[in-house]
Amino acid sequence: MKNAIQRGFTLLELMITVAIVGIVATIALWDSSDTLESNRAENYLLDLQRMISFARAKAVSTDTIMTICRGWENRIKGDQVSICHPLPNESNAEQVIFVFSNDEARYQSNVFQWYEPYYGDEVYRMIAPPHKNDRLAYSGDAYIMFDTGGTITTNVGTFVYCPNPDNDDNNKALQVSKSGTALYLGDTDLTCG
Repeated sequence: MKNAIQRGFTLLELMITVAIVGIVATIALWDSSDTLESNRAENYLLDLQRMISFARAKAVSTDTIMTICRGWENRIKGDQVSICHPLPNESNAEQVIFVFSNDEARYQSNVFQWYEPYYGDEVYRMIAPPHKNDRLAYSGDAYIMFDTGGTITTNVGTFVYCPNPDNDDNNKALQVSKSGTALYLGDTDLTCG
């Protein structure tokens, strides 16, 4: 008598295979857009927090007035005079946020701020604009100015980063205090509108 050879799968082997295929399909089809939006907002605000800390430290260590504002990258890189635009304004995708030194005698806190390389203003740090579809809002003055003691001389507020204008679930916030510190708040109900 010949031994009969059985060919095929057992029920257990089939169930394990289906489970593995299901797990792989779930991973492949998982919508990670929420996670990406949340990470993008958090990373941008943490970069901004580092910039604010840098500007404060630079003001104290060099005994110089330091200003954070928004401006046109091509004018700043081309050493051309540039006005500080509000932090932020509607053209988020086209303007960078930058830190520069200036002279308090030329810039009173109640007038427009200008970056003027001809008078010795120097750019120390620059952050690229937010992602093209994202919004950034700031409830304080149009710029942040540090005096030589590291205190902010302008009205402070809160930065809100909105990675999806149609959905406020992933909005993140960064609060700036009068003492010159910035506190990352994380998730927020605040909007950019």
